[in-house]
Amino acid sequence: MEDLADVLSSLLSGSAVVLATITLVLGSYFLARRLIHPGHEGDRTLEVAGSVAVRVATLHSLILGLVYAQELDDYKGVRATLVDEAIAISDVFNDAGRYGGAIVLPIQQGLARYVAIVVDEEWERLGHREGLSPRAWEEWNAVYARVLDLEPASERERYLSGHMKEKTAEIARFRQLREAASAGRFSGLFWGPAIIGLIIISAAFYVYRPTKTHLVLLSFFGAYSGVILFFIFAFSNPYANPGKLPPRPFEHLLSGDLGKVLAPS
Repeated sequence: MEDLADVLSSLLSGSAVVLATITLVLGSYFLARRLIHPGHEGDRTLEVAGSVAVRVATLHSLILGLVYAQELDDYKGVRATLVDEAIAISDVFNDAGRYGGAIVLPIQQGLARYVAIVVDEEWERLGHREGLSPRAWEEWNAVYARVLDLEPASERERYLSGHMKEKTAEIARFRQLREAASAGRFSGLFWGPAIIGLIIISAAFYVYRPTKTHLVLLSFFGAYSGVILFFIFAFSNPYANPGKLPPRPFEHLLSGDLGKVLAPS
């Protein structure tokens, strides 16, 4: 039900963005026709307006394309980081079992509590751009301290101890990468030029009469621009709707052996 609600919310917000950009395009076009004289037959106004529109549209599409590609790449990077972090957690969990002794249960339960906090608390914090959970850091630190305190007595234990130290340190690095993806980066630096470019392009078509065909074509332009802007916005924060990336790798861990050792709170 929660996934269905997220999909419906994304569809509604996407539709709202598309309608808003269509309104902006048509509004800019009609306002320009009201304020600017379309010119006369012989003064080549049509050529100048078309030339300006093409040049601005080229720059505008280049900006949108570059930002869209960057956001999509970052989004895929976050997804890959989640998988890598889950693998590192699983490695430490399983190596603790192979190591044996009194450290097994404390390390495994600490990892289980850490993953549960990430799923239940930290994901929402990142969605609100509030940073990583201090409680998750505490659980990670407790696990890392136990791993550092290991005193291997054989070559097998020395290898497992070193591997657990390496993988536990990697978990902290993956956490920092996850937090970096939730930081707001655009604000007016992107959205200002994007909206202004849309207005200028739309206004440059004021020399064309508002026929049904012209209005439909302008609406298509506004709709597609809205779709691109919506996806850029959705990808900008992978932890919140409309482009929310669920913590599936961590949920998968909790549905397996980690969930079995998780002590009831």
